[in-house]
Amino acid sequence: MATVTFRDETATGKRLAERKRTGLPDRMTVRELIALRPRQDTPVLSERAFLTNGFFILTDDHQLDSLDEVVDLTGSPTLTFIKLVALAGG
Repeated sequence: MATVTFRDETATGKRLAERKRTGLPDRMTVRELIALRPRQDTPVLSERAFLTNGFFILTDDHQLDSLDEVVDLTGSPTLTFIKLVALAGG
């Protein structure tokens, strides 16, 4: 069973929150991981935000690109959710 750290950060690197989740399978899709993310919004809103570049996810130094991408969790990774905000006037 794997342990994953979910971390929320701003685009400038400011850490907003961090939580660990234990007892996870060794491999999960990005979609499944988003659904597990400890947030108040529903997984469907989170999936939509991921698909429309509202945020992106890094694991180690690798950016996760697809909801169906399978992530190896055996090394107890940190998944960093980086929220992007629209620029004013653009």
